[in-house]
Amino acid sequence: MIILAIVFATVTSSFVPICICLLSLIAIIKKSKIILLFILVYLLTYGFLFLVEKSNTSSFTASEFDGNCQITNDLKVDGDSFQAIVRCKKEKFQLRYKITTEEEQHQLKKLQYGQIIAVSAALEKPQVNRNQNQFNYQTFLKRKNIHYILQVNALSISDKVSPSVLMRIQNMRLQTMTHLTETISPKINPYFLALITGEKNGFSPEMYETYQQMGVVHLLAISGLHVNLLIGAIYFLLLKLGITRERAIICLLIFLPFYVVLTGANPPVIRAATMTALLLLSEKYASKWSSFSVICLSFILFFLLQPYVIYEVGFQLSYAVSFGIILSSRQILTRQQNVFTKSLAISFVSTMMSSVVMMYHFYSFSWVGIFFNLIYVPIFTIIILPGCISVFLVSLFSPTLTNILEIVLTFFIQFVESVTNIFAKIPHQTIVTGRPNTLVLLVIIVTILFFFHQWQKKKFPIGIFICFCLLCYLASFNFSGKVSFIDVGQGDSILIQLPYNKGNYLIDTGGQLPFEKEDWAKKRNPFTIGGSTLTPVLKSKGISSLDKVIITHSDADHMEGLDDLEKNIAIKELIFAQGAENKAIMKEALAVMPQVKQTIILAGAKWKVGENSFECLYPVQKGEGGNDDSIVLKAILDNKVWLFTGDLEEAGEKAILNQPIKADILKVGHHGSKTSTSKEFIQKVKPTFAIISCGLENRFGHPHAETMATLERAETTILRTDLQGEIIYTFGKGFEATLK
Repeated sequence: MIILAIVFATVTSSFVPICICLLSLIAIIKKSKIILLFILVYLLTYGFLFLVEKSNTSSFTASEFDGNCQITNDLKVDGDSFQAIVRCKKEKFQLRYKITTEEEQHQLKKLQYGQIIAVSAALEKPQVNRNQNQFNYQTFLKRKNIHYILQVNALSISDKVSPSVLMRIQNMRLQTMTHLTETISPKINPYFLALITGEKNGFSPEMYETYQQMGVVHLLAISGLHVNLLIGAIYFLLLKLGITRERAIICLLIFLPFYVVLTGANPPVIRAATMTALLLLSEKYASKWSSFSVICLSFILFFLLQPYVIYEVGFQLSYAVSFGIILSSRQILTRQQNVFTKSLAISFVSTMMSSVVMMYHFYSFSWVGIFFNLIYVPIFTIIILPGCISVFLVSLFSPTLTNILEIVLTFFIQFVESVTNIFAKIPHQTIVTGRPNTLVLLVIIVTILFFFHQWQKKKFPIGIFICFCLLCYLASFNFSGKVSFIDVGQGDSILIQLPYNKGNYLIDTGGQLPFEKEDWAKKRNPFTIGGSTLTPVLKSKGISSLDKVIITHSDADHMEGLDDLEKNIAIKELIFAQGAENKAIMKEALAVMPQVKQTIILAGAKWKVGENSFECLYPVQKGEGGNDDSIVLKAILDNKVWLFTGDLEEAGEKAILNQPIKADILKVGHHGSKTSTSKEFIQKVKPTFAIISCGLENRFGHPHAETMATLERAETTILRTDLQGEIIYTFGKGFEATLK
């Protein structure tokens, strides 16, 4: 009850206060002490969070900064990027610096926690999410008590190092990571880094995503299972060495905090270590605490010491799954007749309990993990994890023996990866739900709790499980149509969702011009528009496939993201204008997606879905894929006329002046450049709304003052992605902007 009250208090939804008011009324009428306790804890927690939030402020303002800083956490050198959390004048900042030379990169890789560096920098406010449901970096940093980014222009490393005890342990972790990187083969080195130090960035994006879609990615991190296995092994070893039970417990209680810091202090590790410590204490003092009491106590302690941790994905997943398994062990798991059915039940419980967290943060969850965990959990816990620890320990004193063991382990891991790549080809492994709204989310949670309640009483409640599946489908179902102008920076990407899931169309995919870097400067997982922005935005809306992707023309800022998009979202039909395929960028894109249906169009092409229709007005003849060869699409959506013009410039605008181009909503051509949106064109279109898609503080100066003046003289309402982020039109409701 106390845990539920704490969770409710952290939810900032209007539904929660309403629920509390209703519960208060019920408590008064029924004179229920349990409900009154719930309300009391809720109010105390809400007040506690209010005070925490009020005190989480900064004494700095956005300005220039020159001074000394101490590196305290999250030290990372990735290609030409250097990042760390630093402390300056009793306040924490997120430091960023672009490395200029390979020699400088080598110097920065030698930095340790506690190191003092002198910086010349600018204090900048972190960015908020520019698209609906996208990651909010400003909130993320605020929950770490960080309010500014220290954007460094120049730095110098001081010889002064004054690490605390925690920093010294963190430095041991850095040294361990360096040792593993230098001594273990790159083929299997990521597994060592992940399972020994908690560093997951060593995996290639492709391999990590494969494990993720199969629902077994949790095995690539140090989890409660790993902690319990390690502590159990050490405890057994200490007893075998003749150490008394009481002294063995004391040794473990001293070791646990050290181990938590040494492995990165991630929430799952802290949760497992805290629970283990509490159980050891109960054994030492013969208190006989139950697992349920221990997990509740660890939850409350964790929350009181770090209130913001309740918002972290790792914390939510770890506690949700652990609560589910502990509560199920009393009735559900004890009824299973053999090891296989019990393992299957545990895997099913874990998947169900984690599904809500996955839906909210990652917009999908893997159902095949229920079965793959039966294969991969034994492989990792019996072979890979002990193998990595053994090779690591041997590498400290015997290089020859290390090489022999490493060859055996490499062969096994590569075999596992080969099988994994075969498994990964199984279609429909993940269920894309999008981010459910608060009401649907609460209903799903209640359904899951009711499901387990009924399962405890009798056999598997298939009816309630079907209701859960229907709710997952409902979460992704689009009842009202929408047109979303996605903020992809300096580029275009427009999503059209027809009502009742009758069609999902994407006009352009955004993109960026590729800049070649030297090998040392390349990041392990570089940012891309298609993979880092567009795919998450589409999945957050519950989209796993697109009926049509329309590429207006073959410029990078309109289609470079197509390749990454196709890897993550199924594309049923790709539409482009005749001649666009002759440009190199389009040729390369078409070469990697031969299975996608390709439709080449010119003016006159049209299609209709119910009351919604689409017609291509331009180009009338084969072009070269340039700005003035852009597809101009006229659409009737929500009984309004829309005109999507790509990067059409003044010459192209003149070519369609004799056509019926009057429209209620105009997507302004070429990001508001002065070479587009001529006075004659606007006089003919007479738009009520004009949408300009352009990057924040872009180097081209878009939109141009002349274009803005033309639109203002026409008394057109102007909406801009650089100022307002993603702009969403909902059928029957109108426009709303992500940035208020």
